[in-house]
Order: sequence, then C-alpha cells, then structure tokens
Amino acid sequence: MSGLSDSSNIPGVKQPTLRRDASRNARRILDAGRAVLRENPHASADDIARTAGLGIATLYRRFPTRDDLVRGVIWDIFATDVAPALTRAESEPDPRTGLRIAFEAAMRTSAHERIAFPVGMTLEIAQSFLGPVSRLVQRGQEQSSLRPDLDPEKDTLRLLLMLLSVLPTFSQQSEGWNRYLELVMEALTLTPREPLPPAEAIVDPFQRA
Repeated sequence: MSGLSDSSNIPGVKQPTLRRDASRNARRILDAGRAVLRENPHASADDIARTAGLGIATLYRRFPTRDDLVRGVIWDIFATDVAPALTRAESEPDPRTGLRIAFEAAMRTSAHERIAFPVGMTLEIAQSFLGPVSRLVQRGQEQSSLRPDLDPEKDTLRLLLMLLSVLPTFSQQSEGWNRYLELVMEALTLTPREPLPPAEAIVDPFQRA
C-alpha cells in the first residue's frame, strides 16, 4: 500500500510536479527581480532570492549567473509590457499612430521600471522591438506619411536609444519625456529640405567589455 500512496513512484506524476514547481519558482524570481532592480539596479542575486523567498541555489538552477537573471527580467518586462503594445501598434491603419504607440510603450515601461540603461539589454531584445517598428516605418514610407530618407532598421534603433537616453533626467513619476517623443515624431513626418546623410551600420551598443 505504501508504494501506491507515494505519487513519486507513479510514472508521469513526479516530473510534471517538478515542472510546475520550477515554473512557479521562476515566476517568483522574475517578479522579485523586477521589484528589486527597480529600486536598485545593482542589487545582488542574493537580494533577489531573498525577496523571492527562495534559496540562492534555487535561483541559480534557473538563472546560472546574475547576467542571465537580469536578461530574464528584461525579457519578462518586454513580454508583458511592450510586446502587447507592439501588436496593437501594427494593427493601426495609420503607421504614424502605430509608431507613437510603440515608442510610447518603450518609454513608459523603461521610465516605470527604472532599470538603468543598458543593464540587461541585448541586441536580440532590442531587435524584438525594432522588427515591428521597422515594418511600421516601411508602411509609412509606402503611404508617403513618413519621410522617405529614413532607414527603417538603422534609424529605428538609434531613435530608440536617443529617446531612452533622456529618461534619467526625469523623476520616476514624470512623463516629461513626451516632449521629446513629440519632437521625434515631428521629425519623422517632416518633408525634408535635404536628404539625411547615409545611415551607417549598427555597432552593437550592448556588448560588454
């Protein structure tokens, strides 16, 4: 009887339980990571594990290094706060409206999370934002609503970096960054007097030394 009452001896029972536990722990770690890094971008993995109510060994089983953990937090922020806005942006008939939605989501999320840029950011994460935005730029150019000399890929990344760079100059509650988003949006729709200089290839700005 004891063998039948012990679910760990029944094939197919123990492993799903472990997967559920691992998934639950990962969610606790990511939630704690978002909260802790928002207050202190230099917080240690121990700080995050303690806030999650888990041992450091459990954290490292899911995220082998602190960098892995921070990247996981950034991906989680992107998936929950930015990706839905990108889907909405691409569904807009007017690509200019879509661009505003996309850039505004990136700015508002970054301002709220206060994770010091570019901590945890990678070119891969940035490209997940840039793909939809580049398509919006191309559609705007086809409709003649955006200036034709924009490079949909190279200019989009640099515009994002320009906009994010102003965030440290505002308090967490401020939305004063909207002024600079408006300036950029105006520049994107202006009829140029002269073509822009050529857009140079991107050098990965997130590479660590």
